[in-house]
Amino acid sequence: MGYRLNMRKKNLLVSIHVLGAMAWFGGTLGMLILGIYMGNAENGEQLYYTLSSMHMIDGTVIKYPAMVVLITGLMLSVWTHWGLTKHYWVLIKLVTTFLIILLGILFLSDGLSFLIATAEKYHLAALQNASFHRTSVSLTLGAIFNVAAMVMMTLVTYYKPFGKIKRKPKPESR
Repeated sequence: MGYRLNMRKKNLLVSIHVLGAMAWFGGTLGMLILGIYMGNAENGEQLYYTLSSMHMIDGTVIKYPAMVVLITGLMLSVWTHWGLTKHYWVLIKLVTTFLIILLGILFLSDGLSFLIATAEKYHLAALQNASFHRTSVSLTLGAIFNVAAMVMMTLVTYYKPFGKIKRKPKPESR
C-alpha cells in the first residue's frame, strides 16, 4: 500500500479541487454566454472585444483551473482509498476530464483564434462569413457539451454510480 493522505491534507486537496472545478465551470458558462452574445454584436469593435474577452477567459479561467482539477483529481484518487481504477465513477470523471481538456486544446482554442482573426480583418461583416458562422456555432456547441459534461461529473461525484470495477480473478499457478 502506497502513500495515503491524512484527513487535513485530503480536505485541503478536495477544497482546491472543488474551487478549481467551480472556476472552470464559471469560465465555461462565461464562454457560452459570450458565444451566444457575439451573434448580436452591433459593430465590429463589439464583436472583436467579445471574442477577445472569450480568448482571455479561455486562456486564464478555463485552462489553469482545468489543469488544477485534473492534477488534484489524480492526486486524490491515487492517495485515497478510491484509487484510479477501483470505481467506475472515478474512471468516468477521469476520462471525461481528459476529453473536455483535449476538446479545448485540439478544437476550441484554434477555432477561437480563427474567429478573432476574422473579426479583426472583416469587422461586423465577419458575421456573414460562412466559415465564421460554422466555427462560432461549433464553439457554442462545444461550450454546451462542456457544461453538460461538468454537470454530469458533479452528479457522478455525489451518486457514485455503477459501483466497483470487478476484477477477474488471477489464474492459479502450479
